[in-house]
Amino acid sequence: MRPLAATLLLALVLAPLAAAAPKTPVFGLRAVGNPKLGYFVYSLPPGAVQQGGVIISNSGTATGTVKLFAADATTGRTTGTVYLTDRKAQRVGAWISLASTSLTLKPGQHQTVHFTVRVPANAKPGQWVGGVVAETSRQVSGPKSKQKASVQIKIRDLTIVAVQVNVPGPPVISFKIGGIKTGGQRGFQEVVTHIANAGNVLVKPTGTVTVLNKQGKVLQVLTFKMDTFLPETAVDYPLLLKKALPPGDYSATVKLSVPGVSGAAGKTITAHPSFSISKQDVQQVFTSAAPQTPPPGALGASTASKKPRPLIGAAAGGVVVLLLLLWLLLRRRNRKTLKRPPTVVQRSASAAAETPAPAEPPVVPAEPPPAARPFPAPIAERTAPPPAPAPVALAAAPAPQAPAPQITAPQTSAATRSPPCDPYHFWDVAYERGALGEDGVWRFPHRCHNCGLELLASDVADATAQADARV
Repeated sequence: MRPLAATLLLALVLAPLAAAAPKTPVFGLRAVGNPKLGYFVYSLPPGAVQQGGVIISNSGTATGTVKLFAADATTGRTTGTVYLTDRKAQRVGAWISLASTSLTLKPGQHQTVHFTVRVPANAKPGQWVGGVVAETSRQVSGPKSKQKASVQIKIRDLTIVAVQVNVPGPPVISFKIGGIKTGGQRGFQEVVTHIANAGNVLVKPTGTVTVLNKQGKVLQVLTFKMDTFLPETAVDYPLLLKKALPPGDYSATVKLSVPGVSGAAGKTITAHPSFSISKQDVQQVFTSAAPQTPPPGALGASTASKKPRPLIGAAAGGVVVLLLLLWLLLRRRNRKTLKRPPTVVQRSASAAAETPAPAEPPVVPAEPPPAARPFPAPIAERTAPPPAPAPVALAAAPAPQAPAPQITAPQTSAATRSPPCDPYHFWDVAYERGALGEDGVWRFPHRCHNCGLELLASDVADATAQADARV
């Protein structure tokens, strides 16, 4: 009977959810005559004219109107083709004219829209890319209240078919490597290299970035493989560092290998830019809770948005009922395990070797990463209490001097051992005095309120482990 009851309950949940889903149009776009390739490739000399067409279909549940226009293409931040849908076309997008710029379709209906490509008489040789765009947009408004203003969100849905125009002429492979800077956020440090395609062909380069210190010693080698790099475009290409770099002066050797295409021989381009990392750069990456500037995204991407509140309420109700089902199943399963001995949770391996852990240890909140902490205010942290030892009088340790830029993992010996904390360690963390170790790990001063113990650790768990090792 239980499986039948669960099935009926699930049906009761899904029925309101299906009823709450609003009816919306969903538009698709595909190239006429190119079912396998999926986009258009035309070889046209200057002054030539080419006809084409796209099929627009509505696979949604409501009648809707779609906007049609042409856009230029460019290279995305991590390479690959993206489209400039928020600005007026000036290159290939300006070569394309559509027979219709707006279309209204019922559910299940489709229609073909023709377009014309006119290559200018002064067009340069090369491989140039644009696209035909189908766009729908809608407004989502939040509920009004006396305390808060109503929020309106515009959602853009874009479907794009590429139009590549190859203008005959000699292919040119040419790249320029500019300067290097560092970036990143929330604990992820990057080197960012400016790279420009000054040629006239589509290519997919590969390469390496070798980072050296001021003395010329190689610190790390980063390899990369790019996606499509469009001609006459440039990007600031990011690469994640294997190990974090402390403040200082550095140099790099950037090697870019471009394969040969369209009869042009491949090339290798090398540059040796220098760069510096400031203390503020490091703090921004490793100790800021939020980035100073938002990370760049692909141009022409759809705007992210929240779901309408009716859907959220229905989904929340569904989640509650599903959780109830899960609780019933777990309760039935737990009845078979009531005779099993209770599970004992131990604080650490060292503590377990000396004394048994309490049967009901206190709940410890999850430790957030250092990168998500506000800087530079210290934050008090708690850890799970060990078994209470005999009272021991401890003198507060004096505050140490600022740590050196390079530190290593702390070592434990008989001389550095200390009695356990009573009743447990309560850590204050000085994130403004962090230092980068030789192993590439950032560590920060941790000081216990109860016993005065102070040590360098990457986080509270590391500090507790070091304190346990001293017992």
